[in-house]
Amino acid sequence: MSTSRPLLLDASVLVAYERELTRRTQAFVVQAITDGRILVASALSLAVAAAELADQHRELSWLVDDPEGPLQVLSLSSMNALDVGVLAAQTGAVHMAALELAQVLHEAAGIGALVLTYEPKLYSGQSVDVMDMRPR
Repeated sequence: MSTSRPLLLDASVLVAYERELTRRTQAFVVQAITDGRILVASALSLAVAAAELADQHRELSWLVDDPEGPLQVLSLSSMNALDVGVLAAQTGAVHMAALELAQVLHEAAGIGALVLTYEPKLYSGQSVDVMDMRPR
């Protein structure tokens, strides 16, 4: 098992993985699994991705259905729900995307994760490290 930083996949990466918008996403995830990297997603990222995908999430289900599978889902507990709510309120708008962003920021800071995203502007000015997954 690798001692590298965990990789936290936000909703944009989860949607891209499912839709195969770019082969880069699936190849990156498969390589991370092969390398023994820790892959995580916040529960709210998974919920936002599921809402966007409607009932079309066969590939994503493969990642999350197995409790011993390659993607760990970070739950929203009573303890971190309060912190996530406060972070979301600081953005001025409390909607699903703001809640997801808040949980991603909270979890990334807590575990020292690198956030993978197709929407890097969401994280500008935040104190997390981000990997822009958009093709160059």
